[in-house]
Amino acid sequence: MKRNVVVLGVITLSVFGYGQEKKTDSLNVRTIEDVKLHKAGNPNKAKTFTTKSNLDVMENPQATAIVTHEIIEQQQAQQLSDVVRNVNGMYITSARGGSQDSFGARGYTFGNENIYKNGARVNSGIFPEVSGMERVEVLKGGAAILYGNVAPGGIINMITKKPLFYQGGNITLSAGSWDNYKVTLDFYDALSKSSAFRVNGSFEDKGSFRDNVTSQKYYFNPSFLFNISDKTQLIVEGDYLKNYFTPDFGIGTLVLDTKTSRSVINDLLDIRKNAGVDFQYQNAQMATSTVTLNHQINNNWNLNVIGSYQNYSKDFFGNERMQWNLQPGNGSYLWSRSMTRTYNEQNYGSVQANLNGEFSTGKVKHKLLFGADADYLQSDNYTYYLQKQDGSWAGGSVIYGTNGDNATTATINLNNENSWASGYEPATVKKDLTRTPTRRVGVYIQDLVSITEKLKVLAGIRWSYLENMKPLKTTYKFGTTPYKKEDVTGDMSKNAFSPRLGLVYQWDESFMTFASYTNSFIPNTGIDINDKSLDPSIVDQWELGLKKNLFSNTLAFNATVYQIDNSNLAQMAAFDKFGKVNTNTNVKELTGKTRSRGVEVDITGNPLANLSIIAGYSYNHMTYLDTPNTDGSFIEGERIVRTPLNTANASVFYTFDRYVKGLRIGATAFYTGNRFGGWNNQKDANGNQKTDRMIPLADFTQVDFSVAYQFKKFLIQGKLGNAFNVLNYNVHENYSVNPIMPRNVYVTLSYKL
Repeated sequence: MKRNVVVLGVITLSVFGYGQEKKTDSLNVRTIEDVKLHKAGNPNKAKTFTTKSNLDVMENPQATAIVTHEIIEQQQAQQLSDVVRNVNGMYITSARGGSQDSFGARGYTFGNENIYKNGARVNSGIFPEVSGMERVEVLKGGAAILYGNVAPGGIINMITKKPLFYQGGNITLSAGSWDNYKVTLDFYDALSKSSAFRVNGSFEDKGSFRDNVTSQKYYFNPSFLFNISDKTQLIVEGDYLKNYFTPDFGIGTLVLDTKTSRSVINDLLDIRKNAGVDFQYQNAQMATSTVTLNHQINNNWNLNVIGSYQNYSKDFFGNERMQWNLQPGNGSYLWSRSMTRTYNEQNYGSVQANLNGEFSTGKVKHKLLFGADADYLQSDNYTYYLQKQDGSWAGGSVIYGTNGDNATTATINLNNENSWASGYEPATVKKDLTRTPTRRVGVYIQDLVSITEKLKVLAGIRWSYLENMKPLKTTYKFGTTPYKKEDVTGDMSKNAFSPRLGLVYQWDESFMTFASYTNSFIPNTGIDINDKSLDPSIVDQWELGLKKNLFSNTLAFNATVYQIDNSNLAQMAAFDKFGKVNTNTNVKELTGKTRSRGVEVDITGNPLANLSIIAGYSYNHMTYLDTPNTDGSFIEGERIVRTPLNTANASVFYTFDRYVKGLRIGATAFYTGNRFGGWNNQKDANGNQKTDRMIPLADFTQVDFSVAYQFKKFLIQGKLGNAFNVLNYNVHENYSVNPIMPRNVYVTLSYKL
């Protein structure tokens, strides 16, 4: 049964629900998201929460993608990377230590500033739980006017499931290869005519194709909705996620091929083998609370306010940079295992307000957005002493081998698995704490001006203030080391303006073309030759595109071309303020340039009621340009590492309504083009290239097959993942070389409540 639940302001909940519907008094507001968006429907018919405005997708001069919960569920997605690979141009840049997926788009890596949940930033250092997601929205290209200092590739916004005014939900049991088990619960109901609740939760316990790697994850997401009046609504949400798992840095670092003098993947080691110590662990958890207020001022104006608080912590103890070293003369490899303990905690609070209005000045129509946001982050980073076998203590890390940190056996032999034993487990004691506060403030205004019914102009500007306040370092008393607190240099405050200009021509209701320009900034670390903090790098983005609805608006065809220029790249300064050769890597200058150019094409929708299609292709070429001939600068024309040249995705699902009614079959395919691991090369003092540090990684295509059958309230689904058992790797710089999952099976049984 379909139900369109009315929600005030710019947050809307269009859902595909099951269960007995309860009649409620209708709110005197209009909905702004089409229910046809669901079942992988036409995203061009939607209004997205991520734009913070009343803009239709067909009015927005920007590439937008939406992955609904129907897609997430029918593909049996297990983590966020399974979801966003449905978005053309999105790719995984690395999976560092198996603790998180790092994403990229248009040549740029997404950091914490690019990952959001319900419109508020969230820490990207943990695998999000996907079972509680209503949908995932990806706003590609420039988003600085709305979100401040974000990387230019775009942003990911995860929208959680919201309460409904009738009873329903489901419970699911899943099982997969390598002892992968999961149970999820989703239940919703009305509390009264004006209030409702929803509870999502899950528990996952799984192993891995990698030896001695396990994971346990707990998730709990309660939410409440209160219609305070016919014009005011309050949504209160909690979100708790805990993940206790074995950190896994894969098959070690990349190794030197003596024949070619280039670093390559170490294929001498079976991808199932894990040479890490067996007592290592990582415990990550994140708790978030969000309050959303939607208020309709009148028929033309509405207000949306979001407040969010988040606590994130990560306790890590284990191997990290695991370095293979070729031993001259005998052709064997030894591995230095460096044991490290760290603890990180972040407390983050944010608030934003968005005022949207629609009005006319004469014959000219306006859709105005005026907003402001502010946030505060306190980041605590602890380091530890580690005790050696002889009773002495080392600060930071120790080299660890078969018999612990014994100097004669502190390495292990790749060719001898018996040497991988863990041995002695070192005790740890806190060494020091570095506390770094950061605060940001932004004010923005944007207006879509309809000069005619077809010609529209989108113009806006944002002022942003960013302050990285002076860190405070606390050294704990230990042995002869006294307890002390001290300020650490490195405070920085910057402000910047980020303009946006777009032109839209709507040929008719089903076809539009657009052109846009956006400007954003990237904060830089380090200092200039006068010991002052560096100005941010300014990034210019141009985009041209079209959006076309086909087959009676059931299918969306979108295409975009873009260019992104960073004309003030921060690089190590050639000379200091006295004109001498600079040897300090922290002393930098804004010089050189990067350019990212690309094409993106996608097609999404339901050309038939029982057929869903998602397909896309992207090409991206990002290089260094105009770099100086100085020691440490980058090489002109060289592709930037971890950026695939081509990516493609395709997903087709068909549900039978005759013959074998309730049967659904599907297939997905995801292609990642060739790219480079390692680091980009640098010039020496004479302008010549130093040692080649780039590691070529081959392209690959991963194919999954799915089958499902629904009988009354029961749904059973099965998936054969990586059906052709393709071998490839995700690489973080030159280490954490993690093989992708081999062929696997995953089965889910669902019961609709």
